[in-house]
Amino acid sequence: MEKQEVYEEILKKYMKALAEYDLDGLCNLFTKDAKVYSPLLGWIEPRIFFEKMCTLSDGAKSYQILHNTLMSTEGKPVLIKHFTYHWAVKDGRETTFEVCDVFEFNENNMITKETILYDTYQLRLDMGGNPLDY
Repeated sequence: MEKQEVYEEILKKYMKALAEYDLDGLCNLFTKDAKVYSPLLGWIEPRIFFEKMCTLSDGAKSYQILHNTLMSTEGKPVLIKHFTYHWAVKDGRETTFEVCDVFEFNENNMITKETILYDTYQLRLDMGGNPLDY
């Protein structure tokens, strides 16, 4: 299996776990020393980031629409997921924004770093500030 296919399979598991708010399923895809960059929280450990997301999110109303999967053309172990995220939180607030998640992998096909890129302007308006600040 080509590396791109391996990474795509890993990210299918990631997107499924994200849609189901499966904390262990998400965290098991990352190395122990991995980091996630969130525009709302900065650099953070995956478990802490996903715990906040799982605790706050309304899984019945949140969903992702996948647009593209992009692979590094420079031979690096990097894959990008481009999608629209409709995010609902348990108190009824909702927002929709376009996202690019940049994933870096190690030689064992584990995620070492996830950089989440999106404009927080509309999200902060719709949510009345940063909903992850609690």
